[in-house]
Amino acid sequence: MSSHPPATPRKLTIIWLVLMVLGLATMLAGKVTATEPVGIKWMVILMTITWIKANLILRYYLELDAATGGWSKVFNSLISLIILVLLGLYIGPSLI
Repeated sequence: MSSHPPATPRKLTIIWLVLMVLGLATMLAGKVTATEPVGIKWMVILMTITWIKANLILRYYLELDAATGGWSKVFNSLISLIILVLLGLYIGPSLI
C-alpha cells in the first residue's frame, strides 16, 4: 500500500467545488446554446477540461494515488489515450 493518506473531507469538498467550476467551464467551452459545431480550438479546450476532471475524480474520489502496482499510471494513460482518440476523430476529417 502506498503512503498517501486518504483525502480529508475538506479536501474532497474543495475538489468537488473545482469539479463544479470545471463543469461550468465545459458548458462555456462547449457552447451549449449554440447551434453550430465547436471549432478545433474549443474541442481541445473541452478535452483538456475533461482530462483534468477525470484525473481529479480518479485521484481523490477513487483514491487511485494510493493504488499499488502502477494502476494510477495505467488509468491516466488510458484516459489520455481516450481523449487523444476523441480529438483525432474530431480533428481528423478537417485535415482531409
